[in-house]
Formats: sequence, C-alpha cells, structure tokens
Amino acid sequence: MIADSSTAQRRPSRSLTPAELAQAAVTAALCAACAVIAVVVPFAQSVALLGMVPMGLLSYRYRLRVLLAAAFAGAGIAFLVAGVGGMMTVVISAYIGGLTGIVKRRGRGTPTVIAASFVAGVGFGGFAVAALAALSRIRELIFATINANFEGTARFLEAMAKAADWAANRSGGSQSSALAEAIRAPADPLRAFVATAVNYWPLLVGGYAVFTIMMVTLIGWWALSRVLERLRGIPDVHKLDAPPPGPPGPVPITLRGVRFRYPGAEHDALAPIDMEIAAGENVAVTGANGSGKTTLMLILAGREPTAGTVERPGAVALGAAGGTAVVLQHPETQVLGTRVADDVVWGLPPGQRVDVDGLLAEVGLSGMADRDTGGLSGGELQRLAFAGALAREPRLLIADEVTSMVDQAGRDALMGVLSGLTTRHAMSVVQITHYTGEADAADRIISLSDSVDNTTMVQTASVPAAAAPAAGSGQTVLECRGITHAYGAGTPWAKTALRDIDFSVAAGDGVLIHGGNGSGKSTLAWIMAGLITPTTGECLVAGRPAREQHGQVAVAFQAARLQLMRPRVDLEVASAAGFSPGDRRRITEALATVGLDGSLARRRIDQLSGGQMRRVVLAGLLARRPRVLILDEPLAGVDAVNQGKLLRLLEDLRRDTGLTVVVISHDFVGLQGLCPRILHLNGGVLEPASAAAGGGA
Repeated sequence: MIADSSTAQRRPSRSLTPAELAQAAVTAALCAACAVIAVVVPFAQSVALLGMVPMGLLSYRYRLRVLLAAAFAGAGIAFLVAGVGGMMTVVISAYIGGLTGIVKRRGRGTPTVIAASFVAGVGFGGFAVAALAALSRIRELIFATINANFEGTARFLEAMAKAADWAANRSGGSQSSALAEAIRAPADPLRAFVATAVNYWPLLVGGYAVFTIMMVTLIGWWALSRVLERLRGIPDVHKLDAPPPGPPGPVPITLRGVRFRYPGAEHDALAPIDMEIAAGENVAVTGANGSGKTTLMLILAGREPTAGTVERPGAVALGAAGGTAVVLQHPETQVLGTRVADDVVWGLPPGQRVDVDGLLAEVGLSGMADRDTGGLSGGELQRLAFAGALAREPRLLIADEVTSMVDQAGRDALMGVLSGLTTRHAMSVVQITHYTGEADAADRIISLSDSVDNTTMVQTASVPAAAAPAAGSGQTVLECRGITHAYGAGTPWAKTALRDIDFSVAAGDGVLIHGGNGSGKSTLAWIMAGLITPTTGECLVAGRPAREQHGQVAVAFQAARLQLMRPRVDLEVASAAGFSPGDRRRITEALATVGLDGSLARRRIDQLSGGQMRRVVLAGLLARRPRVLILDEPLAGVDAVNQGKLLRLLEDLRRDTGLTVVVISHDFVGLQGLCPRILHLNGGVLEPASAAAGGGA
C-alpha cells in the first residue's frame, strides 16, 4: 500500500503543526469530557470548571489558533453528545481559560481581564439583543414567561396579605392588618418594574450580559490564574523548540566542548563533551543514570547547549524529511493515529508518498496496516514508532532506551530493526542504552562520565525496621485467593486479564512474578496494592482486604514519572514518606539509601533521568516503612551499576528487617538473590516455576 498524505485535507501555509494539532486534539477531548459529565451527571455541574484548566494551559503555551482549534473540536464533540448545554460549557471554558492563559503569557493582570471581559460582555450582549430583535416570537415567549413569573410572585404576596387580613379580623387586632399592608406593598411596584424593564428590554438584556460575563470572567481569572501561576514554575525542560528553517543536514555532526545545565540546577547535567558522528555510522551511547544521555539526545535533536558549539552541514529538521527523527522510551507518547497505517504517515507534508506496507514489513508489523493502535502491545507500539520515524527518511535517527520497557522477545525484535538500519537506509543511528549486548552491536560506543548525582550505595545503611515479623517466621502477609479480573466486565468489550490466581507470600519472602508484555503482571500488581478490586476473588494483606490496608503495601509503578506528584525531589520524598519536607536529614538519608546524593534534594523532578526518577520513588516508599513492597519492573531504565546496588539493598532489607518484596518483571537476570521464589504468569494464568529455570532465561 502506497499512502499519499495529500489525501488528507490540504492545509493553509500557516496551518497547525503536527505537535500543535496533537495538543489541540487532547485538550478538546479533555474539555469535552468535562462538559459532558457536567451536563449529563446530576449535581456534577462543578466538573465543568475543570475544563478551563487544559484550555488555560493550551493558551498559555501555544498560539491563539491552537486554542480556537481545540475550542471548535471540543464544542463539536460536546454538542453531539450533550446538546447545546455541553457545547456552551466548552465555549465558556475556552473563553475563560483562553483569556487567562493569554493574559498570563503576556505578563498582564486584572485590569486587562476587566477590560477584555467588558468588551466580551458588550459583544455577547449585542449578539443577544440582535438575536431577540430578529426572533420576535421567541422574544415574546421569553417576556411572557418573565411576566408570568413576576405576576405569580405578586399574586402570592397579595394572597399572603389577604391571609393576614383574615387573621386580623378574627383577632380584632391592628398589628396583623399592618403586616398585611407590608406584605401587599411590593406587589404593585413589582408589576410596574417588570413592565418598565420589558419596555426597555435591550438595555436590560445587554446590561445583564455585561454583568454576567464580567463576573464569571473575574471569578474564573481569580481561580485559574493561581493554578497557572503554580504550573508556570514547572519548566518543560525536555521540550524542543521549533528548529530554525533551512535545508536538512543533521550529519555529520561535531560537538566541541558542549555542556548543558538546566535552569536552577547546581551543576551541569551534561559534562563538557567532544564527539563526532559521521554519516552512515551506528553509535551507541552508554552511561550511568544522570550522566547526561537524554540531555545529549536533546542537543543532537536541536536544543542549544549552555556552552560549546555544535556543527552541522545543515538544519536539524526535527521530524522533517531528510532531517532528524527521535524514537523515545515510551512509544505511547508518539503513537497518535487510531489506525496503524494512519500513524505511519501522521504529520507528513501533503504530496509525500510513503510505502506503508514496506515500512511495516521492515519493522516486523506485516499485515497490520488496518489494526487499531489501541490493541497493540508495548513492543508493537515501539516498532510502529520506528515505522513512523523511517517514513520521514531521516539522515539521523536517535533511539532513546527503546528496549527498556519491553520483554525479551520484543527486545530482540527491536534490535533486529535497529541493527541493519544504516545498511538499508542512508542514515546515521544513535542508540542510547543500558544493555551491553545492544551497545556491542554498534560501530562504536561513547560512554559518558558517571553523574555526580549518584553516590556510593551504603550497603549497611541503617533503615527503619518494617512493621512485620522477622523473615523466617512463616506468617502469611499477602494472600491471593481465586483472583480473576476482566476489564470492562459485563460489556461486549470485556477483556480478561487474570484467571484464577492463587498464591501466598510470607513475611520476609521475596517473590518474582515473571511474564511477557500483556501477561497481566501490572494488573496483578495493582490488585495486590489495593488500587483495583478484582472481578472475582480477593487479595488479603495480614488477613484484611488489600484496599483497606493503606500504607501497609507500597507499590512502585512501571512508569515512575506518573508516580511523582511533587515538583521537587525533597517534596516528593517527604510526601511519600509522610514526614516534613523541612527535615533535611531524613530526606538526605532516604536518598542515600537508594544511591542518590543529598544535593539532588532541591532538583526539579523533570530534570531527573528515568533511572533517577525510579530511585526517588523507591526512596520515598522505603522511608514510609511499608509491610509489603511491590516493584513493577524496578530495573527498567536503571544503569547496570545501580541495578546491582539497588538489588543488594533490597536483599539486605528483606533479610534483616523482614520486608516482604514482590517483584513484577519480564527479566530474570540479577533477581535470583532478591527473589528465590519465582512464579510465571502467562496469558493471565499463574504457573509455578523454579528459580533454576529462571536463571537461565
């Protein structure tokens, strides 16, 4: 199949870029979802306020036309699902969020908001007056309704006055008569006021519109500006700006004395480096966590270094034909199309023809052009990301730890794709990896210096004793009984992830649950942590349901970044552990336990490498003294040296404190000491396996 991107609607010269289009699409979906919930679900109108936040962020970071695209798309979705009410909710969210974001981006304040809201109110009021003037029958119906409502109020007052008169005549007193007159008095002025207002209805409608728009805008500004103020302090340190125009020419590339320091950091993330990458060369970049591998990738992809020079024959041309392409560690962040073939050509300029079937065959996805991308495994998504990159015919392809999140079968398939790229295509390849076997397949290896953020792991560091009996007591701490779980249970889209899972774990035990991608490992980890309830069966921690054992079970997710909720390392560790962020000693000790230097405490989370993020998560969890520690792919993205140090630390904790450790992983290597007991999960079914068998996998 030869796909021609000109089949898509041709866009004007100043149309949205693929990145802007993706941001607008995601924001529109979020805002529309909030609007639909607010309209459809009873007593959920406040959810509509959440739609202002993504609209505000979008207008703060992108140009106005991106906001307009998101507003139109979101309003259309909401109208189809929830009618006019949903559409107007999206429009209001886009107006308030957009105004707040634009005002914040331009450094203005409340006076600008007042002026803008007044203009908007006048415009909306003028539109309402013109519409009512043209639609006379609707105007008459509205005014008749208003008259009926106020007339009913006046008659109610008169009826109350008659009741007071009757009571006064019965008792013969004068006070009740005076009360009746007081109740009756507002009735006639109310009728007169309504009659006057209806006669001057354009002023009434216009004034009401201006007042309402200004009040709603100011309330939204007051609330949303504070949210944006906090979010503005989180720098998008990994963001790549649009590269300068020019003919593509990313290789050969020469770096002379290049270094980089993130804003607010105390030292360089990338130490001074001199290197060259020739055309057609396959280069592997290795190094410890925090040594600057990802930062080097950003510089190769077009980010300006803090110091030094980068020499290229032409432009970086990131994402353009003949330029630079990047494949990241998490493929789901790069797969945008709902159909495999559509994703391959996503963002290509009109008129560029692509051999989609040929590219899919090259990356091992033959015959999958019409598959839904939502049904692909992690390894398949990663190969699809490669196909999309190759569709640009890049001269420089950068692969950033692309195998760290897939099982061995997926890893072998990806290495098969990478190994012959420089012979099949006129390109250079830079592969960032932690795996020795992958690096050895390259033409040469560039090893970055160790990071100053890593400290020597203290093997005998004193760790607070866990609230559990010592290892060897035989007391059961974690027990899974007949667990079966299906996503979407009771619907036509139900998908069973686990079937009849039965096992128990004693205090101080170490268990490895092994399985490939899609085998149900992460689902089982969430059930054991009490985050989800199984469809049938139960998971018990110390004899009680896991969902009720808050703080007793700690879980480290596979995607560490999703677990880090605070902007800074010290705040994250203190929040996870439950002590004050001002307790520098305890924070430093927690970081040292996982091999991180105390100076890292003031570092922003987004300035960490993937491996450092994983260790920050573990530092907070260990400092909390959990009874059971569940680790979902704990070694993914961690360099070889620190893998060994972390494993030895966990082995000591398990042996000396009775900490129960359950590891979910598709790897066996290095885990035998920590997890002498191994269970194999295949297709959602748990099968016992011997440690000896696992060791050779």
